[in-house]
Amino acid sequence: MKRKLAIAICLLFLASGLIRIGVGCMMIGQAAGWWAQEGEAAEALADTQRFISEKKSNIVGFTPISYFAFILFMGLTISLGAIGQIWRKQWGLVLIGIYLLSHGWLFVNFMTVNPKIALLGLASLLTLILFWANRRPKLDGGSMSGP
Repeated sequence: MKRKLAIAICLLFLASGLIRIGVGCMMIGQAAGWWAQEGEAAEALADTQRFISEKKSNIVGFTPISYFAFILFMGLTISLGAIGQIWRKQWGLVLIGIYLLSHGWLFVNFMTVNPKIALLGLASLLTLILFWANRRPKLDGGSMSGP
């Protein structure tokens, strides 16, 4: 049952990461002028430009393109981390941790807290559950030497 829970969390993280990758790529193209989509993409770019320009704190100096590249990076780390954790590889959990730190860094960089902090809290809780649920079972029995 724990393994099924771990896989469900990994699939949720993977879906979230793929969305970030898609949105990051789409918005980089929009901001760079490679294409001009209307509707929500144009509104999102305008909102992001306004948000960045109005913030008194922008430690890194994000531009809309670098901000969306960071979103893309976050998508890659959580997606690859989820795949790694499906395979029960330790590096998967490390990548998920990098995602969490990256997400947290956005709040620090802009010195702001908004409702998206709830997503960071949920992702952190899911990561703790994943850490617990995805551990390989320990084998009981005698101790045997060797590799």
